[in-house]
Amino acid sequence: MQKLRAQDSSPYSYFGIGTFNNTDNARNISLGNTGIALQSPDYINSKNPASITTIGLQNVIYDVSGLLKYNNISSNQGKDSRFNGNFTNLGIAMRISNRVSIGASVQPTTSTDYKFVSTIPVEGTSGDYPITYEGSGGITNLGVTAGYKINNNWSIGGKVKNNFGTISRIETITTNSELEISRNIRYTGFSYGLGTQFNKYFEKQRLQLTLGAIVNFKSNLNAKGESIYTENKDYTNSVTTKLSSKSTTLPLEMGIGFSVLKNDRYRFSFDYTQSKWSEVKNTITNEKYYNQNVYGLGFELLPESKNPKNVGEALIYRFGLNYDTGYFKVNNREINKMEATFGVGVPMNKIILNIGYGYGKRGVLTTNAIKENYHMLNISIDFLDKWFTKRYIN
Repeated sequence: MQKLRAQDSSPYSYFGIGTFNNTDNARNISLGNTGIALQSPDYINSKNPASITTIGLQNVIYDVSGLLKYNNISSNQGKDSRFNGNFTNLGIAMRISNRVSIGASVQPTTSTDYKFVSTIPVEGTSGDYPITYEGSGGITNLGVTAGYKINNNWSIGGKVKNNFGTISRIETITTNSELEISRNIRYTGFSYGLGTQFNKYFEKQRLQLTLGAIVNFKSNLNAKGESIYTENKDYTNSVTTKLSSKSTTLPLEMGIGFSVLKNDRYRFSFDYTQSKWSEVKNTITNEKYYNQNVYGLGFELLPESKNPKNVGEALIYRFGLNYDTGYFKVNNREINKMEATFGVGVPMNKIILNIGYGYGKRGVLTTNAIKENYHMLNISIDFLDKWFTKRYIN
């Protein structure tokens, strides 16, 4: 039996190292979370490091992105609704030569934030003890990206990320007394990824085709921490035990994508990624994982006029769908996710404002014990600047 209480995030963030965030620009999220084959002349595209080469020659881009989310969680034991928000990306990117571009960013990779009540059996009896599970924290990454433009059609890129963060888990067991078990686990480790994009324009058909591919290599996160045992909240007499050092793993991830721009106005994009979670072992928690497949589909409607006279004529409209099979099971049931998105791009003089709305369901299968419906608002502001310009004196 489980009872929901005071969740600030998804209850599924209990598993593994938490739920993975949509850490990207609102443009990509509005396009069904696609971006492997999207060029990024005026924003930072975290989906593919090769896209950084499409930044203008003298442009420097600063990206500030955030998320507001309203969760409605239900089970056969009750319902709970919560509102929360967080930043999703702080970044800078620039081209430093005709062929080389670089960038840096800070992103919250995962988040853990839950509280729910369940029961555990009493050994030797038919009774149960109530137990409360609470969790908080997450993993953040500091990344550095570099891209190289081989020719006008083909570019490659790479990204190195330093992953770090602490996840706290508290279990409170109520019997004749109250026992609190607190575990604080600190994660550190580096991860690496590569990407490529190929672009071709067919002049007669007025069609631009972009192909993309990425690979994020399997990498380890070193996990260290401690367990604190406290009875009846007597913290002066609590017992602390160091946890043995273990390694948890980020899986090998591979993805492909394509986008088609027709008549310089209609853009379609598609992404497919697979994460090899079935190969992840030796984690701090004991979940069994399976391979995760994610499908994204997006459509973008660009302005009809190349020289719009007002903001209304310059608006860019976006629509998207995303389906995620998930990577772990609860009571032998897969926890999948489906999301529909809509967004608007507002280009201004030196600022690009992207706003997106999304509605999603986690635990789409009707047999899941806990269902999560959520509304989210994504906002990204990209500031465009020009460096390395020559000064002219009349």
